[in-house]
Amino acid sequence: MRQSRTQQGPKAIAALVGKSSRAALVRRGFAEADILNQWGSIVGPNLAEVSSPEKLGYTRQSNREATLRIRVAPGWAPEFQHFEPLIIERVNSFFGYKAVARLQLIQAPVKKNTPPKRIPPTPLTDAEKQWIEASVAKVTDEELKQRLIAVGTALLQARR
Repeated sequence: MRQSRTQQGPKAIAALVGKSSRAALVRRGFAEADILNQWGSIVGPNLAEVSSPEKLGYTRQSNREATLRIRVAPGWAPEFQHFEPLIIERVNSFFGYKAVARLQLIQAPVKKNTPPKRIPPTPLTDAEKQWIEASVAKVTDEELKQRLIAVGTALLQARR
């Protein structure tokens, strides 16, 4: 009788997400998610804030020279039309071959994830400040001492 091995314990979520998201990405024409992740480095930070790649549509005859559909915030389409040859060149250099032949621009609101707001660290207590200063009391270089105090403060605040 054949026995199957099951892995006990926690599993990395990246392994599960990669397999399940692949089908959705392939439907949208993205065989790899890299273009979505690296969009900011491909087109630059200014254009990446007002755009997002939607779909990579290949013709039925070949897997080359696709049309890249890009969602562009209203008012930014002329900018993208102006930079179209450059964007196509940068996308093709990203793929390593002539993957994209033309762009199709769709003017619609671009939904961007806003980074979470950072909560300011809580200040150290007097006892913690005294402990840090006592730890670096033997250091003679004043600049090094101040940097060590800053590192110690950051480490104690990060533990909270």
